[in-house]
Amino acid sequence: MSSATATSDAEPNTDAPSDEQRLLSHLAKHLVREMGGNLPVETLHLRATDYFDIEAEAVQDLTEEGGEADIYQIERGDGNAQRITAVDPVGEAPDVLGDIAGLDIETGDEPADFTQLDSVAESMAGSLHDAGFDSYGALHAATPNDLTDIPTMTQSKAQLVIDQAGQHIPTEKMLASEALERYQNHLDEYNGQRAVVQDIVEISQDVGDPVALGPTASSTEPDYEGFLVLEDTGHPHLVQANEFPQHDGKPVKPKTKEVEHVGLNTLEATAQKLARGNMGLRLIGPHGCGKNYLLRYLHWKTNRVLVSVDADSSMVAQDVLGISTVNENRVSVFRDGLLTKAMKHGYSIVINEGNVVPAGVMMALQKILNQNVLTVKESGEEIVPHPAARVIITMNPPTREYRDSEPLNAATRDRFQTIYFDYLDDDEEIALLDQIANGDRLRVKRDDIKRMVEFADATRDNKTWPTVSTRKLEHAIDWIDEGASVRGALKHVAKASAEPHQNPADTHEKIEDI
Repeated sequence: MSSATATSDAEPNTDAPSDEQRLLSHLAKHLVREMGGNLPVETLHLRATDYFDIEAEAVQDLTEEGGEADIYQIERGDGNAQRITAVDPVGEAPDVLGDIAGLDIETGDEPADFTQLDSVAESMAGSLHDAGFDSYGALHAATPNDLTDIPTMTQSKAQLVIDQAGQHIPTEKMLASEALERYQNHLDEYNGQRAVVQDIVEISQDVGDPVALGPTASSTEPDYEGFLVLEDTGHPHLVQANEFPQHDGKPVKPKTKEVEHVGLNTLEATAQKLARGNMGLRLIGPHGCGKNYLLRYLHWKTNRVLVSVDADSSMVAQDVLGISTVNENRVSVFRDGLLTKAMKHGYSIVINEGNVVPAGVMMALQKILNQNVLTVKESGEEIVPHPAARVIITMNPPTREYRDSEPLNAATRDRFQTIYFDYLDDDEEIALLDQIANGDRLRVKRDDIKRMVEFADATRDNKTWPTVSTRKLEHAIDWIDEGASVRGALKHVAKASAEPHQNPADTHEKIEDI
């Protein structure tokens, strides 16, 4: 149905682009963004004749003229079909484009049209303007109490209006404001320090004892899912709440998936395995499925220190056990490694990519798990670990996608309890991404998150496509927040996820389908 009017029989103006070209170029720019690039010329023609009172032949002529004038970058694709890859639009976007439902195109410098927000009718929009709110920025900066005098405005509706107003603020302004807030919060937290450098192996401080042993035992929850809560001793390396995405002012709790056959979810199972002591725990799952996030959350809830190291082929035993060095007085001293420090002071150490841990390190881990003793030959120490200390390894499954992930040998596997992780069920993944993305303002609509998860599911089921993880969907949401369309963001993260033998363009048809 036509939503804007333009003259169809006007002669082309050879001196300057016509008003019709101005309309068409801004529509094309919007559609290229919506499609994530590569806009079929046929699609532009169909949409233009639907939105504007322009004949198909005139649209064809405008497209050809625009191509010659470098307004449109036109290439030929498969089957000789033409596609537009970039647009340099003519002038400012015409006001009539803002009246077309479904087109999110900013036009002019008039006061903000608040009727674009859900639940805001013309009368309420007028009341908002009368109250002094003339821009989306001013409305987004308000609090629900600032809007209570607006007729029919409830607290919940006010919060919704404020959140949605944030989506209409230019992305660069919103990002700059948030960056400034983070910078100031950092200065406040660290008493004006910019870079804060703390060497964890130089800090010789134990974690706290279980709260159940202390004077606050009756007033404090003694455990979290069976894992003992420790006293908060102010250790500088305790996991902190501000390290997590926030929702309603609290860290987002990890979503969980049932562990096959055993009747526990991944959070319950991990907490209860860790509660059994330093018996060794192995978490196996695909990249970006939440293994380390869940570990960090458990350690935050229980006031514990979690240190991590990424294993690779260059790793040697001294990297985690420690090494002799010369101090400022030229005296040889032994410097603890992360594993040694963790066992002495009650930290949990997580070794990522556990399948590539070298033999020397694995032998030290096995002795801890078998005999509850760590022997450090270079220092001459034999350490009975702190009762709060834990050893954890994570790894990807030894499947086609992780060709370098060789399985551990049977003797090593026997020494670790194992929990298998996988990507969340659709509803849980949608809920998690919604919480992470929209915790402080609305960045992406839940319906769009649903479409993104549908696409990610398809990549996980197709062995020839790049696999899009939950973490990569978070990256896609960042791109959407920065102005990309859902399709464009998904095409980008599919490309970023591709292995050398994979062609991310194979996923584009599915992206168009969603």
